[in-house]
Amino acid sequence: MTEDISDEEIREEIGLLVKEVAEKIPLLRVALAGVIACILLGALASTWYWVIPRDDVEIETIYMQRTGHIVLTELINDGSRAITDVQLDVELTTLDGEIIGNISVAFESVPSHTSISGDEMELIVRGHTVWANYYLVISIQWTDFNSDSHIKTYSHYIGDTAYETFKDDPSSTTWFL
Repeated sequence: MTEDISDEEIREEIGLLVKEVAEKIPLLRVALAGVIACILLGALASTWYWVIPRDDVEIETIYMQRTGHIVLTELINDGSRAITDVQLDVELTTLDGEIIGNISVAFESVPSHTSISGDEMELIVRGHTVWANYYLVISIQWTDFNSDSHIKTYSHYIGDTAYETFKDDPSSTTWFL
């Protein structure tokens, strides 16, 4: 081997090597390998979502001012296991801490990949001014698949807006972490 190999000769050798490999491997095999790789990645992602034990609780809340105060709440269990002994409390309070409206709902169990909303999770408060500022306090308590109890409380300031959304995402638990 000589040390004076030019760049052009190196490019020619690489080009010939690529051409030789391309002639030996059919395009169908390359496409099939790509499809199999996509299937494996999809299986890995679905294993995380459906199989690996984890809980992932979220609370989505909408606050509106319409001839009073309206609070719509949705409880979401996006985990792969059911949660049990669920207690959800929503309070609308003055800045001084006086409760002007509240709801409290309990569920024995919330299955995996389920969201719950409805009339029992709506708070309607009439007779209090919409011009004042308030706090929206949301508390949730639940037991995860490891029989560990969790309690989270969120406080949101309600200011001058007539419509606000809140998304509270307590920390999730995975069996191997």
